[in-house]
Amino acid sequence: MEQSLIPETVPANTDADRYDRLYQRYRRQHDALILAHQLTQIIRGVQRHRGMSMALLGGNAEFRQAFVALGRELERRLKLVQVVAGNAELLSTKDRTNLETAWSTIRHDWQQDTVIDNYELHSHLIEQLLAILGGLSRTLESPLETTETSAPGHTPFQHLELLHFTLRQMPAIAEQLGRVRALSSYAAARGQCDSHHDGKLRFAIQNTRVNNEKLRHQSKRLEAIVEDDFSQLSQLKAYELKLVYLLTMVEQDVLSGQVRADSSRLFSLTSDIIDFYFSVIERGIDLLSLGTERAMEHWLRGSDAS
Repeated sequence: MEQSLIPETVPANTDADRYDRLYQRYRRQHDALILAHQLTQIIRGVQRHRGMSMALLGGNAEFRQAFVALGRELERRLKLVQVVAGNAELLSTKDRTNLETAWSTIRHDWQQDTVIDNYELHSHLIEQLLAILGGLSRTLESPLETTETSAPGHTPFQHLELLHFTLRQMPAIAEQLGRVRALSSYAAARGQCDSHHDGKLRFAIQNTRVNNEKLRHQSKRLEAIVEDDFSQLSQLKAYELKLVYLLTMVEQDVLSGQVRADSSRLFSLTSDIIDFYFSVIERGIDLLSLGTERAMEHWLRGSDAS
């Protein structure tokens, strides 16, 4: 019998494989964080677009110019996400197609939509974006840090706590408050709040309060374990007072049976809190990225790097 000249096993270049695996984890985390940044900006923009369009449908024309500019910005951001996600293979073709279809549906003859259709279409797109962001957070749960690469100040435990706070908890409360903004601004613009919108608004307020309670406890935990500068955590208390004031105002001036609130003022007060929440998210993403860079540097400088 002719003997094969090819050996049954070929010794692997374990050293090269080790560097390749580390780099691939590093590259994937880097791409995922870039995509997370863009997704959070799109969520923020779609929330504003929802609030502005509902106020416009309710009769408040103040936002028209900003609304048009925001629509163009979102078009550009969604196209960039398609490119980033495609090149990095972080989103499925189905997810990318669904995002494009949802946005096109929102934009098509939006002035002819009923207010509730407008609200639901925007909210559906945001739910899709939040689900994708949650999927990215699962991708990032296996950090670059291993026993060998764990950098001081960014242990796997710290990484997971920061990740959950940044890509899950903060976006969740920002969306609930975004729903409060959209529904209350519309009711104030119309000068009335029908039973259907009343129920949705009360539900959004309840969810905002529940999420805020969770946020308070998690931010305290993070303050105790995150060693880098995260000054926004200490500012959350001040914004919590603003949130309490805002929700009380909505209950008293929109949901009390007689609408007395000003639509533009409600939109502005709510936006101030939401914008701060997104600044917390952006700082969290920066710190996650910094942790990845530190882990790589720590491993490369270590005595066992070779």
